[in-house]
Amino acid sequence: MASPRIHRLLAAVGLTGTAALVLTGCSGFSSADTGSGSTTKDTVTAALTAEPSTLDPVFDTNLQSLNVFENVFDQLTTIGADGSVEPGLATEWTHDDALTTWTFTLRDDAEFSDGSPVTADDVVYTYETAMKDPESNLGGYMTAIDSLEATDDTTVVFHLNTAYAPFDRQVTLVSILPETIYAEGAKAFGQKPVGSGPYEVVKWTRGDSITLKRNPDYWGKQGTYENVVFQFVPDETTRANSVQSGDLDIALLGPASVDTAESSDAIDVVDTKSNRVIYTGFNATAKWLDDADFRKAVSLAVDRDAISEKLMAGTTEPASQLVASVTQGYDDSIEPTEQDVAKAKQLVEASGYDGSAITLSYPTTTLPQIQQLAQSIQQYLEAVGITVELDGQEFSTFSSNWFSNKFSGLYIYAFAPSVLDADLPLTMLTKSGGQGYAKNAEIDALLEKELAEPDEDARNADLGQVSAIVDENTYYAPLIADTYTYGVTKGLDWTPRPNGMILFN
Repeated sequence: MASPRIHRLLAAVGLTGTAALVLTGCSGFSSADTGSGSTTKDTVTAALTAEPSTLDPVFDTNLQSLNVFENVFDQLTTIGADGSVEPGLATEWTHDDALTTWTFTLRDDAEFSDGSPVTADDVVYTYETAMKDPESNLGGYMTAIDSLEATDDTTVVFHLNTAYAPFDRQVTLVSILPETIYAEGAKAFGQKPVGSGPYEVVKWTRGDSITLKRNPDYWGKQGTYENVVFQFVPDETTRANSVQSGDLDIALLGPASVDTAESSDAIDVVDTKSNRVIYTGFNATAKWLDDADFRKAVSLAVDRDAISEKLMAGTTEPASQLVASVTQGYDDSIEPTEQDVAKAKQLVEASGYDGSAITLSYPTTTLPQIQQLAQSIQQYLEAVGITVELDGQEFSTFSSNWFSNKFSGLYIYAFAPSVLDADLPLTMLTKSGGQGYAKNAEIDALLEKELAEPDEDARNADLGQVSAIVDENTYYAPLIADTYTYGVTKGLDWTPRPNGMILFN
């Protein structure tokens, strides 16, 4: 387990939520004698910050859902605790010199929890299902795939329409489905899925929790605990109180809760640098925001140091780019934007801005201190003469609007690439036709170039250049690089990961 955090820079400021949720999924214990009078925990309860919309991995790709999927399903490869790519269902993989043909060799001892074998046909079915369904969020990660085929029961060959250097990382996002069961009905599968992972779903109590049990026939390392309960607890204060009272064993802490949690005798506070960057985005086609100097004024108005040290209680650091330092492709030569109120005012005035309100949209849950953060951004911008109208949205609504590019002005969101590679966020956020609003031919060319670059250093240089162009044009205003900080029951065998996954094997 990671060492308990020993200090924080400053206490958090601003209001914190006080709404309480009723927690019904309490932790369970069994008094197994280990010879020293200790007790062994057989049930662990972990908090999710939101409820999955479905347990069908074809349609939900949000972090809270991935936490369930990573325990219930297998993927071809997986991301290790140190951020490296490791074998999953695939024991080995190769690619051609052009990086367009990838061959994965599957293990022959993997079974779904119903006892049926995992075959290459299941892999092909999973990818083709996601690629063909226009409603599939997962399909958005497969645009580089032209076709794939099973050449035998344990070999899958992918034919890509472009070179794709991090393809072995990209496949970690795709949970493999059992064709026979899924084909009977995706809707039913989304309520109680069948996977080949270390755990299987027992029940989903809507609005409350998802309960898993250990898969005794799992091919790999067995689950650490017999039962896992994922409790839905969006409120930061409730999570902190519940982990200290013992109703939760693992809970992501909000910045305002860390100091109190550290004084508790019942839990350890553990953390790790995360892959998540919280940023301000722009509809760069909207009036005023289509001006690079006006966007620069927005970025210059914000005091990232104050946000990190005060609002976030020292649990974050100012961000310089859309990818965090734990992510491949991060460029440490780019510095965070320093607040310059005078320069920001000058740029606003020079733009001819008429004072009309610009909407700032944000999700009301899932991000730390989000209401206070939105209010802070509003105040910073109004201090340099920009009128801001806050627009808090329920998370699923906000996520849908983000995917469909429906924000009229500014928005606050975060990107945390579980593959720990900069290509995914930079492609989705900055490439023409993605989730961004600006178009830049130089960025498009660099993103195409880095994907065809087998040399890691050269590829990282290309990705860094993309981040430099984003910074120069203020296509985004990165705010803070997050830390995943958890309250954890003392003695619990669990370690946080930089990709935010709560895994139990």
